[in-house]
Amino acid sequence: MQPQFRFPRSTVFLMCVILVALVLAIQKAQNIVQMKESLPPAIATAWGPMLWGLLFASALILAAVAAAAAWGVLFALRRTGLHRLDGMQTWAEHHWRGPTKPGNSFFDRR
Repeated sequence: MQPQFRFPRSTVFLMCVILVALVLAIQKAQNIVQMKESLPPAIATAWGPMLWGLLFASALILAAVAAAAAWGVLFALRRTGLHRLDGMQTWAEHHWRGPTKPGNSFFDRR
C-alpha cells in the first residue's frame, strides 16, 4: 500500500449513511421493545416469531441489494465473468490455430 493512499470521497458519504441507518435501527428496536412491554402476554408471545421472520426477510433483501450493487459495480468496471469469458480462448482454438490476436476469432471472420 502506498503511503499517499486516500479513500475516495464517496467512502465518507457511505460511512455516514451506514451510521445513520444504524442509529435509526437502534431507535426502531427501542420503540418495538417499549411497544412489546405494554402488550398483554398473549399478544406479546406472538411478536417473537414474527420479529425473527421479519429480521430474516430483511437480511435476505439486504443481501440481494448488496449483491446487485456489487455486480453493478463489477459490470461497470467490466470485471464480471461475462466479460472475462468474452476474451477467453479454448484449448482447441489454441491447439489448432495457435494463439489468437484481437480480431482473429471465429466470429470475427464473417
